[in-house]
Amino acid sequence: MIVLFILGIIAAIVGFLIRWSAKTEEKDARMGGGITLGVGSFMVILSLILGSLVAVPAGHRGVIVRFNAVTGRTLEQGLNAKIPFIDGVRHISIQSFKHEVPASAASNDLQTVSTTIALNYHLLPEGTSEVYRTLGHTGIQEYIVRFADPLIQETVKQVTARFQAEDLILKREEVKQEIAQVLTQKLTERFIVAETVSITDFQFSATFTASIEAKVSAEQAVFEAENKLRRIEVEARQVEAAAVGEANARMAQAEGEAEYITVVTAAQVAANNAISETLTDAILQYILLDRLGGDIKLMVIPNNQGFDLVLPSIE
Repeated sequence: MIVLFILGIIAAIVGFLIRWSAKTEEKDARMGGGITLGVGSFMVILSLILGSLVAVPAGHRGVIVRFNAVTGRTLEQGLNAKIPFIDGVRHISIQSFKHEVPASAASNDLQTVSTTIALNYHLLPEGTSEVYRTLGHTGIQEYIVRFADPLIQETVKQVTARFQAEDLILKREEVKQEIAQVLTQKLTERFIVAETVSITDFQFSATFTASIEAKVSAEQAVFEAENKLRRIEVEARQVEAAAVGEANARMAQAEGEAEYITVVTAAQVAANNAISETLTDAILQYILLDRLGGDIKLMVIPNNQGFDLVLPSIE
């Protein structure tokens, strides 16, 4: 653009000189000089207009530099205005990026712990001028490596040291949230916005891993033994309940039978008493004769004084 401006200046000067030096009667020379002057002036104006406009791509911010010095002014995405030929624009991305950092630390019980921190981030738009002032054109990735990586290592060590190694496994979500909270605060001071912070599984030494597996196996064996004991106790209570139920059933049956015999006996006694009260000698004699066959005419029965001779009556 500055080349167009310079050419326009030159053309305008040449045209002016031609027009000024030409005599009045030299119409063609004066006309040619006027055309050259007009073209040069147009080129100057066009270069000034184009030089004052700049387009910032989407997902970027434009950092204004003046004579290669950062002014602190930034441009939004889209078409913007600047001072032509004096101000320059450097495009800095504020899009999201992913960065992974391996980290190691010591737990509260001095167990070595290794993990990987996955960070999704973007630059704070208000901090693009500072980022460019710090690193120039080396890029955002270099900025992250230089400033974010040490902060990640420091945060992991700081948070991990407050937990026992076993708690790092059992309270993984709590550890993750604390690391993310502390790291987000520290990165913001460096104009880095942490969108998400992910932590891979913690890795321990082979000795500690073996001890954890042995502890888990022992706890599982105890759990299975307790379950077996509870099952045996339940089965024993079931057998006991069945025996008690059967004994109660037999006792109830025996009590029922005894009560039945008592009732029947009482009824029989009552019946016998009732019969004994109504029987007379005449009735007994009648019953006796009624039981005899039709061909029996004579019957001798004993009594207290000897024998009585009972003759059936013949009508």
